[in-house]
Amino acid sequence: MALLGRVTRFESIGPERAAEALEFCAESPTLSMYISGWIVDGGLKSNPVVPRGWILAERDRSQKIIGLCFLSATGILMPVMAGGVSSLEHLHGLARQNPSLIRVIVGDRALVAALWERLGTFGLTARLSRDQMVYALEREDFKNVADPLELEMASFRHLDQVVEASAEMAREEANDDPQGRNPLLFKERIRARLTRGRDLIHQRSGKLVFKSNVSAVSELGGQIEGIYTVRDERRRGFGRRGTAAVTAWVLERGPRATLLVNDDNDSARTLYESLGYKPYARSRTIFVG
Repeated sequence: MALLGRVTRFESIGPERAAEALEFCAESPTLSMYISGWIVDGGLKSNPVVPRGWILAERDRSQKIIGLCFLSATGILMPVMAGGVSSLEHLHGLARQNPSLIRVIVGDRALVAALWERLGTFGLTARLSRDQMVYALEREDFKNVADPLELEMASFRHLDQVVEASAEMAREEANDDPQGRNPLLFKERIRARLTRGRDLIHQRSGKLVFKSNVSAVSELGGQIEGIYTVRDERRRGFGRRGTAAVTAWVLERGPRATLLVNDDNDSARTLYESLGYKPYARSRTIFVG
């Protein structure tokens, strides 16, 4: 809470501020992994290869960036800030301008909780709130397995299987049915993601049994998401071997890997820790109803 009482200001930044924003990310690489990857992929340019979004920078009186907040066009709000009074007021003001824009809030648990308390004045409701832990793995701490799963990059010919596995994962872990809500939009988002070449899958006899995707890669490392083994192929080691393989893929491109795991998912926590991942920070994800 070092920012408590400090006067700061927010500004939307463009590509001319990319180097400055990445400098801030490098000071807290684990928490800034997604934002740094989004910037490197061209997110601040007019025609990015990543989902459209905006970054707001918080500056102190000396003009130094002391916080970044990412807001995607799909409504994902991701603040990386110290969480002082000024930070909360800025985020509260952003939400007040268009509360229907925010669909998901993810970040430091205390910051998200304090922000959500203020957003309640707008009548927003939480469809689901998940407490999670940010896990991080430095390259030198990686404990690879003897037989990592052989992964291939998913292409459009795998689209239907990736869509189905992604939807099943959402139903299991987030109590969300994206296919029931808007199946065409959900499929189109998966299709767009496949064009980036970061969905890694394993198949047996043409059937997808394991999937994962790397949501961000930069010189700071990579963020892994969507780790999932289909129901009828579990307890056969695919999860551990697949996670090891996608972690190795990330560590070939950067010095660290990060991922989120739900607090109540003891089996996943044990798996990640067996590969060398360590709990780094407490996080919370709120799905707005």
